[in-house]
Amino acid sequence: MAKALSLKLDEPTYLAAEKIRKKLKVPRNTYFRKAVSHYNALYARKLLEREYRKASRRLGASHLEYLRETELLEDLPTER
Repeated sequence: MAKALSLKLDEPTYLAAEKIRKKLKVPRNTYFRKAVSHYNALYARKLLEREYRKASRRLGASHLEYLRETELLEDLPTER
């Protein structure tokens, strides 16, 4: 179900959007719906990137700890 909303834009933003929208020959509603959809996709990717970076830092620290532990094991004398 579609939701109606009121949107206030400053004059330069509105004029720029209208200029592009007219060149594309799309209705105003379609243009702004696609613009919001694009913006949502962009920021969803940015948020996902932020989550991946956090996870990478956590895993990186664990990996370094693991490497330190295994290096210590390599220093032990081998049994014969």
